[in-house]
Amino acid sequence: MMVDVVASNGPVLLLQARGRINVLSADLFELEVRRALADGDRDVIVDASEVTYISSAGLRAFLRLWLHLKSEKRSLHVCSLKPYIRQVFEMIGFDQVIPIDADVAAAMAAVVSRNQ
Repeated sequence: MMVDVVASNGPVLLLQARGRINVLSADLFELEVRRALADGDRDVIVDASEVTYISSAGLRAFLRLWLHLKSEKRSLHVCSLKPYIRQVFEMIGFDQVIPIDADVAAAMAAVVSRNQ
């Protein structure tokens, strides 16, 4: 599991997550995202197009990140989920809490409209 900063300009931090987010990697995933957050007051988009698996530990990491950002009046968007991973987000109701966008462009548009 890896998280790379793709873009860090303006009010948005765009991250690319790759691989499996499970009990072995969820804490590292969360730590890497929090490290990327440390240098500014931005909303976050996680491009999950290359995430191949997510366990309950991974879901918990997303929830903790969402709660952290919410407490700082920032938002977390997730985009480009594979259909089987999106189904998990929807089954547990995360799509009602964490905005899930079809792709990076839609997520960027949602963040920009939120900040206007």
